[in-house]
Amino acid sequence: MGGDRNDQVDPAVSLWKDWLAAHRLYSEACRRQQKLETELLRQLGSFPRVKIGLSEGDGFIWAYTTEEIDRLLPNPDQAETRRAARAELAARRANWNTVDARIGYSSAKKAEAEIAEVEGALAKELWSTSSRSVAGIAAKLHCVLETEDPCSGLEGAPWPELRTILSNLVQICGSRHPG
Repeated sequence: MGGDRNDQVDPAVSLWKDWLAAHRLYSEACRRQQKLETELLRQLGSFPRVKIGLSEGDGFIWAYTTEEIDRLLPNPDQAETRRAARAELAARRANWNTVDARIGYSSAKKAEAEIAEVEGALAKELWSTSSRSVAGIAAKLHCVLETEDPCSGLEGAPWPELRTILSNLVQICGSRHPG
């Protein structure tokens, strides 16, 4: 975004540039984390979980934590089933952790969360900063659109209209020439 003489002193444009850099890093981190999660699930088949049969053969429910196992199998006569489910879950978690350590999924997930926090803080700061130029307004609108509709996939109002407004603002900014 450029063209308006005030762009150089607009704090919104400066913040937008910082946000955009963080947004791009977040997008890369997200893709990396998703790729590693897909690989982890390909190797293991699912997240660590165990199947808990419901009473009277009415199907089953997945338990992902020992707390869920305990809640689903609370009775004293279910102690052996509860112990076996906990052991199976522990074994699945150990397999998950082994593969995770090898491919780096948890590290990638942590990095993604950290950059998402930075990106979010920069977005909030940008939104609360007064714009001093058309480019600053366009920058803020771009940030909102990318944050709320990152793939430009929302078709209901006001999303197409907001994208059109942003396009118009960018055209206006690009058509101006310094004095």
